Amino acid sequence: MLGNQYFLSRNFSKAKEAYEKVLESEPQNDFIRKRLLICYTQTGDINKAFEIFYEILKRDIELITNTDIVADDCPCPELVNKYGNIKPTDECSRDSRIMLGILWLFCSIEKSLEFFESLLSEEKSDMRFLEARNIIREKLNQSKEHYTQNN
Repeated sequence: MLGNQYFLSRNFSKAKEAYEKVLESEPQNDFIRKRLLICYTQTGDINKAFEIFYEILKRDIELITNTDIVADDCPCPELVNKYGNIKPTDECSRDSRIMLGILWLFCSIEKSLEFFESLLSEEKSDMRFLEARNIIREKLNQSKEHYTQNN
């Protein structure tokens, strides 16, 4: 698929175009939705990225948290490194915090949660941030309980 070739070469703009076409005929294709989500974060389409992210979270957060970074060629570790050590408490834009919250969920539930808690502190009227934060927090608590039970 052409979109995958563009994605692998990190041409997110071209990959986005190809994935959007595929999604028109396969709207529930989770593989494409995850990749399109990443493309949107890199092409400045943060609102579109958050829409997909929010839909995935509500349906099944594990579609993101169980991503195999190597096998799926997920660029999130390299993307978060690209933005340096931005912390949720740093002076950065709303869009940057949304983008980093999304990207971090592929790598670190804890860091993603920090960004969504930061967003929620300023965006109290947007209930989607509250629900996203709660879903991420619940997943983190489940992960900690699972770890505790198995060790």
